[in-house]
Amino acid sequence: MNLVQYNPPHPGELIERTYIEPFPEITAASVSRALGVSKSTFSRLLNGKSDVSPEMALRLSAVLGRSAESWLALQDNYDLCKARKTVNTNNLNRLSYQFT
Repeated sequence: MNLVQYNPPHPGELIERTYIEPFPEITAASVSRALGVSKSTFSRLLNGKSDVSPEMALRLSAVLGRSAESWLALQDNYDLCKARKTVNTNNLNRLSYQFT
């Protein structure tokens, strides 16, 4: 089965493109203040250097909207796509067993 190659953006890239760039009055610094995190913490997220944690997902949900679950799903999709590019499963076989 061939899977279509999918390259989801890092959640930080999505935040930058969707919530900051279109609005001249919104800056990364103002969002970091609203989130209650340091500018450096938020900058690492925007630059893809850190991931969305459950705590950050709750903060993003409260400040930017969407559910915390959707923020975590974005991170999971990004991580899984990255792993698919580096993890070779060709030599792995499904276990065969019978239920009793």
